[in-house]
Amino acid sequence: MYHFIVNPVSRSGKGMILWQKKIEPVLKSKNIAYTVDYTQQRGDTTEYCRMISEKAKDEDNCIIVALGGDGTVNDAVQGITDFEHTSFALIPTGSGNDFAKHEKLSKNVTKTLERVLSCKKPTLLDLGQVTTDRTVRKFAVSCGFGYDAAIAQKTTHSILKKRLNKIGLGKLIYLFLGVQQVFKAPRANVCLEFENGRKMELKKLLFLVSMVHKFEGGGMKFCPHADPADGLLDMCRVNNKSIPGFFCALPFAFSGLHVLFPGIHEEKFTGCTITSDIPLWLATDGEVWQKADRIYVESLPAKLKFIK
Repeated sequence: MYHFIVNPVSRSGKGMILWQKKIEPVLKSKNIAYTVDYTQQRGDTTEYCRMISEKAKDEDNCIIVALGGDGTVNDAVQGITDFEHTSFALIPTGSGNDFAKHEKLSKNVTKTLERVLSCKKPTLLDLGQVTTDRTVRKFAVSCGFGYDAAIAQKTTHSILKKRLNKIGLGKLIYLFLGVQQVFKAPRANVCLEFENGRKMELKKLLFLVSMVHKFEGGGMKFCPHADPADGLLDMCRVNNKSIPGFFCALPFAFSGLHVLFPGIHEEKFTGCTITSDIPLWLATDGEVWQKADRIYVESLPAKLKFIK
């Protein structure tokens, strides 16, 4: 059974139109059994996924198909409780589609739908998980701590993003706020304690992100060697780097060549405790949810059954 979750306002308000004109007619013409739920507010996707996955073992083939972007994917993986019996598919209709970019999902809704319907076997993808003293959250793309999370926090409350989305230029807000936060984001002293026993002290940390997929922030390849099927997370960190030096390296993040610059490091790991001397913004898949000064980030290998 296919269970569709539709964000009506995704793709600048075209989500409902895409469902009614491009998706539902195909399902009806092929006599495909499906259900559909429409999100109205934040948290609806998580709740729908929870309810569907709790009954998944009673179905022959439970597939959740979400229409949305990275935030929708993040909400979905929070809600899925039975990963063994639940598969997940995405039809990208969001303004931020870093997950879809790495997985090479077409922006053509009809093509993506056809691939989902014809897929015979799901691909196993890793997820990440971050734990604080208050809660636990999974992520499918990235977990940002500091600079990029601060950008996401500002983006969430940006009126400018909404205006740019209406003319198809929503990604420009990431560039604008990215420049702004280089000057405004606090530099923290951070301790990294990896699961293998290695310990690292970082001074004046600006940027730290743990990633399952390569892309974040509207197409920047912050962890160019990230592989969502290797059982590991990739970390990109920037510390003790001057503002001019950071600006020189930042444009190269679109190609992944920023890691060749001094002061920028990428490495793989399975688990890491990160402690900061000041609370920093924390975000999963671009969704900001709290400030923290101590987090534990870990890989959940082959956790998600992905249909594409």
